[in-house]
Amino acid sequence: MRQGAEIPLAIGATILLAAYVWVLMRATTPVVTVLAFLADGHPKVYAGFLAVLVGLPGLFLAVPRALTPPPPRVTPSTAVGRPLPTRPRSFVRTDVLAAVAVLFAQVPLPPPWQPVGKAATIANITRSAELVELSARFGTYSLVVLVVGVFAAVMAKVYNHAAGYRVIAIILAVGAPVVAWFLAIRVLG
Repeated sequence: MRQGAEIPLAIGATILLAAYVWVLMRATTPVVTVLAFLADGHPKVYAGFLAVLVGLPGLFLAVPRALTPPPPRVTPSTAVGRPLPTRPRSFVRTDVLAAVAVLFAQVPLPPPWQPVGKAATIANITRSAELVELSARFGTYSLVVLVVGVFAAVMAKVYNHAAGYRVIAIILAVGAPVVAWFLAIRVLG
């Protein structure tokens, strides 16, 4: 990429991010309405949708890194005998999707540090105390699931040469939201 093209790209990305955050600040009502409609008042189904939303960032971070084949042990060479330059695989696309998913996953969840305002919005839309409680639980669990997803991505990248660790990274990225779902519905009784 040319040096002169990086500045407009950075400005455009900043404007796009600001617009995305502005949209997300006003998206709580439609997103919660859609999730409540799809769940049809069933707390376990609603919790499943929240678990998927919370687990997406970890999947976008860990799975592409875990599925990347390890680098070759012997570098290929040309006929002259000089090694070919190998370009490392870029995960920019999936990392951007992970950042977008992190922000989107917080839309239907009240933040753990101040759940009052968003919990009232969720209660007004769903008219269910159970769904408000589930949302509050997932607001707390989302941080743990995100940390586990980042850890899985780091493990998949660092131990790219070991297939067993890559499998463990995928299990962590998929298993963290499942465990969060199980813990959240267990609270309901």
